[in-house]
Amino acid sequence: MALSRDRLGEPVRIFDGRAANRRAWAWLVLLGAAALALVPAAIVYLHERVWWAGVPALLLSMGYAGAVGWIAGRDRPRVRGRVARLYTGGLAVGGEAGHRWDEIVSVTVAGVPGGPGARIRWCFTIVADDGSVLRLGDDIPDVRSLGVAVAHEVTARVVPRRFAAVKAGETVRMGPYTVDLDGVEKDGERLPWDAVQDVVIENGLVAVHARPGRTDLTTVASQMPDALAFTVVCHQVRDLAESS
Repeated sequence: MALSRDRLGEPVRIFDGRAANRRAWAWLVLLGAAALALVPAAIVYLHERVWWAGVPALLLSMGYAGAVGWIAGRDRPRVRGRVARLYTGGLAVGGEAGHRWDEIVSVTVAGVPGGPGARIRWCFTIVADDGSVLRLGDDIPDVRSLGVAVAHEVTARVVPRRFAAVKAGETVRMGPYTVDLDGVEKDGERLPWDAVQDVVIENGLVAVHARPGRTDLTTVASQMPDALAFTVVCHQVRDLAESS
C-alpha cells in the first residue's frame, strides 16, 4: 500500500467487500442447512400424522428457505469480494495501482430500483484517460458513498475545464448535449440560455427544463457520463450569459 500512498495521497476510507461477502455466505449456508435438515423430519411427522411436530417443521423449513432466497437476492454474494480504497488523491480497487483524480475522464452513475421495498442498486462506471474502465457495484459495501465521493472529485476537476472552454468561445460536448455561450442543444433541439429555467438530475433523468412555451431537453442519467458536471457547467454558463 506504500506505492498507492505515494501516488494517491493519504488513505481516507477502505470499503472492504470481503467481510460482508463472508457474512452473507455464512448465513446462506446455515439457513440452507437448517431448511434441508427440517424437510425429512417434516415429511416423516406429516406421514405419521403427528401434526403438532410436522406442521411447525414444514413451516420452519419454508421460512428458512425463504430467508435464503431473500439474502441471496439482497446481497448477491460472490465467490470473492472486492476491496476499494479511497485516498485524498485518487482511488484504488483490488490489487490495482489505482488512478489519480486527474487521470479519470468521466463517471457515469446508475441507480436501479430493486422493486417495492428493496434498496436501490448503485453502479458507477469510471473511465480513465488510458482507456481502462472500472465498475463499482454492490459487491463493494456502501458503494453509493464511495461512488458519490468519486463523482464529486471528478466533477470538481471537470467543471473548471469545461467552463473555461465555453467561456473562451468553444462549443463543449457533454454526453448528448452541446453547450456554448448562446445556449444548450440536444439532437438538433436548441434552447438559448434565456429560455432555460433550470438544469437538474431528477427521477433518473438529466433534464434541461425550458420556460413555458418551449420543450424540455432530457436524457437518461444512467447513460450520460458526468451528468453532475453537466448541470453545474450549465448553471455557470447561464449565469455568465445573464450577467453579460
